[in-house]
Amino acid sequence: MFFSDLCQFGDKIAFIENGESGDTVSGDLNNGIRHLSYAALQQEIDQFKQQLPSNRQLILLQADNTIATMLVYLACLQARHPLLLVNKQISDTHLQHLIQRYSPNWLMNGSHIQHISHNQHHFDDKLALLLSTSGSTGSPKQVALSATNLHSNASAICQTLPILGSDKTITTLAPFYSYGLSVINSHLLMGATIVLTEHSLISREFWDLFEQQQINSFAGVPYSYEMLLRLRFTQKALPHLRYFTQAGGKLSPEKVTALAQYAQQQNKQFFVMYGQTEATARMAFNADPLSKPDSIGQAIPGGEFLLHDEQGIALCTDGQAGELVYRGANIMLGYTEGKSDLATFSQLDYLLTGDLAYRDTNGDYFISGRLKRFIKPFGVRLNLDEVEVLLADNQWTAAVVGNDYKLQVGLQKSTQQPNDIPAIQQMLSQQLSLHPSVIQIAEFDMLPLTASGKRDYATLQQWFAEQ
Repeated sequence: MFFSDLCQFGDKIAFIENGESGDTVSGDLNNGIRHLSYAALQQEIDQFKQQLPSNRQLILLQADNTIATMLVYLACLQARHPLLLVNKQISDTHLQHLIQRYSPNWLMNGSHIQHISHNQHHFDDKLALLLSTSGSTGSPKQVALSATNLHSNASAICQTLPILGSDKTITTLAPFYSYGLSVINSHLLMGATIVLTEHSLISREFWDLFEQQQINSFAGVPYSYEMLLRLRFTQKALPHLRYFTQAGGKLSPEKVTALAQYAQQQNKQFFVMYGQTEATARMAFNADPLSKPDSIGQAIPGGEFLLHDEQGIALCTDGQAGELVYRGANIMLGYTEGKSDLATFSQLDYLLTGDLAYRDTNGDYFISGRLKRFIKPFGVRLNLDEVEVLLADNQWTAAVVGNDYKLQVGLQKSTQQPNDIPAIQQMLSQQLSLHPSVIQIAEFDMLPLTASGKRDYATLQQWFAEQ
């Protein structure tokens, strides 16, 4: 397992932290930057495990990109204590809701440890980790993952991406988000170095650290790259950067092309990836996005895709759309909503992704929408994802929700020129065969986002409901 033999990498540096955390962790200090070798990391883990009980107990960790969080995470994996990983910034209300539902024995926040319950849980032997199914930090619904899930996905990613043991990557995503956690796991498996920072990807401090540490790779979600392109990322030379990845949602083909062209011109690699928390992060990769910027590519090593129709029958014809189905060792144990769900899980043979997709003659897959992202105003069936693509094709950044009475569009305010809302409403009316009165448009300085940087449709829908 990626977490079980850390000492094999000896004095190689595992983590570098930019020293902004208030937690005290041993390791070499250089101008406020902490360096922790793999050997020292294991020593810290061993010391921390002495504070943990011998019997398996549930630990709730408020996580961030710090060495303190990494110590708890790795110690729990090694000692086989199931871990509920949440945002360090979770509200007190949401935190208490999770505590009531799951009755964790320990609450940990950085180096602060609090014993809060003597509750005796019954755990499935395979249970290792609980991650939220969405960016809603208050939702009790979690994805249950095993150590095998985590390791198999880390291994597949290492076979997919050109990760070297000499590499340095940097955290751009939260560790309680499966994509961000997979970056950490895969680099630990290779004995690479991970620079831990809480700085935003679009901040000057992040890029100062990026250049100072001579970073070789980073990961981002669509929103990350939308912002970077506005900040002229493609004009940066970044001589030490070898590759970068995008997942966490669909980035427009135009923006994928711009990033792929930059990578080609600068002798770098750009990978478009696809995944879900239910598959321990990633299921597919497109290593040539310049040729097919709207494709997720093919399944990762050890994985397999199928397409099913509405009756669950396999579709074998290229170009025919159906629900994307995935098989692989990284498929979750199952869902949980409280402590009683932790006792046992049935083996899942495949994962129904909820995404609509089709396959071309080369075996590459293309996501065309979400099964549940449909509305039927006045009987007109609309795919909300396709409406977003239509707006993006006309250079409007939007998040679209709705119901069977209204199409509701959250529009990002433009920094270049004001949005012509009547014109947008008229365009949608003509293109979608809807009366303008059914189309509701509101402008936002910043579209609501989840903690993972994805569009927060639940918050947007709630906003429209309250108007």
